[in-house]
Amino acid sequence: MRSFAASLATFLLVLAQGAVAQTPLPDAYLERLKLAEAATASLPPAAFGQAGDPALDKLVLAHRSPLQRLGTARSMVGDTEGAQAAFDALQRRERRHPPTVVRQMALLENAAAEDAIAAIVREARTKRIVLINEAHHVPLHRAFAQRLAAELKKIGYSYLACETFNAMGAQTANEKRYIGRNSGYYTAEPVFAGFANAALADGWKLVAYEFEGGHDLPPAEQMRMREEMQARNLMERIFAKDKDAKVLVFVGYGHHHKAPEPEPKFVLMGEHLRRMSGLPTLHVDQTAFFAHPDASDENPLYAPLLAKYPAKDPIILRNKDGSYPMLLGLNGRIDMQVIHPRYPVQDGRPGWLVSLAGRSPQPVPKNLLPASGRRVLKAISAEAPADAVPTDIILVEAGKPVPSFMLTKGKYRFETED
Repeated sequence: MRSFAASLATFLLVLAQGAVAQTPLPDAYLERLKLAEAATASLPPAAFGQAGDPALDKLVLAHRSPLQRLGTARSMVGDTEGAQAAFDALQRRERRHPPTVVRQMALLENAAAEDAIAAIVREARTKRIVLINEAHHVPLHRAFAQRLAAELKKIGYSYLACETFNAMGAQTANEKRYIGRNSGYYTAEPVFAGFANAALADGWKLVAYEFEGGHDLPPAEQMRMREEMQARNLMERIFAKDKDAKVLVFVGYGHHHKAPEPEPKFVLMGEHLRRMSGLPTLHVDQTAFFAHPDASDENPLYAPLLAKYPAKDPIILRNKDGSYPMLLGLNGRIDMQVIHPRYPVQDGRPGWLVSLAGRSPQPVPKNLLPASGRRVLKAISAEAPADAVPTDIILVEAGKPVPSFMLTKGKYRFETED
């Protein structure tokens, strides 16, 4: 289990890459995937296996950015396990400390499990800003945020600020009431687009807050500037216009962290926003505890947590005194931690697409299947404009099992990419 300092070191590398990751994507999902595959083609199959060979480990770590792009490209065509495998190839080589499971589990002596959505909403009633994160290659986190947003809307939250939105894209989405291909970088992924589209339908106002400048600064200064300017953008674009606003902020990784004493040298957006606003905030993490294709890549606490607190839906742990135990050394940096269950596979797709994203399996029309090779299949609402993000995308290959589409109610048209 990694210390916070080790995790922060890796996180800062992600920030450095993330600050320039918002460049336009190829319109074709298969083209994007093939470009990412080509950039990692020199890696042998063993690169996706366990760590331990120093030369191979060094080679994998040298492909950090290409592997992250591969994971993102896979996630956008519905290959959730492949996306996780690409990131896990890196993460298993970045572990620096052995697990301390016994000591961590001892912190839970007085803790019981509660439904995660209900627990967050209960705490959000006395807050003005809720910040929750995602791993950019894990659409599960977007599906959970979609469920959460639906409940927060009922208690007065009405602004949804997402790190990935660009300013013009958010403005256009608010006007036209749908997410287009140019609304943001990660919104090209169907679950993210579904999350944002559901929010629009529910009356949320979308807000972009990414810092789009500073490219001429040294990397370290650019990262520091990005964290501060993200918070300033939220203040100027929301609270300067609506002093009573209640806001859900959806961030990548640890941007939403607070800063406990003693203050670290690197202050993240969540702390900047807390200070600038002076408002009560709630900081929720959901990126530590969820299933991986290879269980050995999961956080060492994950299996013991599921054994102690079995559940079919996401949970949060709460002590008898009403406080929330903090695991992984995140005391003072976040307020609550979501633990996702192992979701079953349904019709070849992750079960959370049904339980969290509100979708239903629909068989793929046979005429869409390829006679040879691979093909990307896209299901698009029949009423959606030409630039709308598909409701679902899957990658199929001739001779292999065909997963179902996961769709919301309505009629659809279909497109393919070969």
